[in-house]
Amino acid sequence: MADGLAAQPAVKIVTAAEKYEELRKQATERWKLASTHATLDAMFAAEQVDAILICADNGSKAEIVEKAAARKIHVYSDKPIAATLAQAERIASAVRASGITYMCAYHAAYNPVYEQVRGLVAEGAIGKVYLARGVIGHGGPKEFGCSEYFCEWLFDKAKNGGGTFIDEACYILDAFVDIVGPISEVSAFTANMGHRPYLPPGVEDNSVAIVRFRDGALGVIDAKWGQVGPVPVRTSYHGTHGTIVIGPAGTEIYSTANARVPASWQTIDLSSRPAFGRVPEGLRGWRAPDVPRSQTGSNGPEQAHFVECVRKGVAVPGPAGLATARDVQQAIDAVYRAAETGQVVKIAAR
Repeated sequence: MADGLAAQPAVKIVTAAEKYEELRKQATERWKLASTHATLDAMFAAEQVDAILICADNGSKAEIVEKAAARKIHVYSDKPIAATLAQAERIASAVRASGITYMCAYHAAYNPVYEQVRGLVAEGAIGKVYLARGVIGHGGPKEFGCSEYFCEWLFDKAKNGGGTFIDEACYILDAFVDIVGPISEVSAFTANMGHRPYLPPGVEDNSVAIVRFRDGALGVIDAKWGQVGPVPVRTSYHGTHGTIVIGPAGTEIYSTANARVPASWQTIDLSSRPAFGRVPEGLRGWRAPDVPRSQTGSNGPEQAHFVECVRKGVAVPGPAGLATARDVQQAIDAVYRAAETGQVVKIAAR
């Protein structure tokens, strides 16, 4: 994320706050920093900055944003917005009262295909969505390559907010809330299956949530630490006239509607695909073009959008904006309450 900022012509990274001396040294070398500080307060006392990037533990983000907002300093933050809904509400209050620009960096949203999928669903290319599915996971934090500094708080429920669900499923929830709409109720199960013995008992490595959207559609999400084999990041949207599938093989749409698919998408020869039962009349398929990593996520587009919003003095819209990030955190809280109580948790409309 900082590399992406450093690549922006209008940005100069000048300082950092970090309690570990080794990480301060790494930051100094990587971004040629003029200074570093052991605490946030020391940095704010000594430096004049326009914006900060937050990559701290989730439980600390509310305090950091409040201190930045009090100084009219804009905030670009790693996901999720916080560890709890109460903390997310504090962030929302601080941002709105100060008028600063705030971004919660859900990287997947900064892919041109994401916007195209969002537009297709909104325009009715697959009809009315009745089901959204999301699958995400990896082999485990240490196996995935997370540093000891990251794992120090990632395995602390108070600092992280939970385990694999808040760490990974937040991406799926963000897309679902943005594309399908608000969530009205949640049912969930979480478990520590013992895949990774270094995890504390109260931190889940396996989770499944079922959600109901306010318009009646359903959603299913599973997230895990302990995946054997390729990382299964996959989402799909199922509608009355078609289906959109997003996964390692790319993004495809199958529709019987008169879908206005982007010109860059290629037609799929359905005669080469296996059919299960009768093929619906008028069914057609298209595949989105592959997008280079340099044009996606935190490799540049995300940071460019943040800088643009700061310069214009406007709020970040959509899936990386304050409102969506807050609603995602509300759903995360509901998932953990549902798992703890064994009951369906309803989410009140705002």
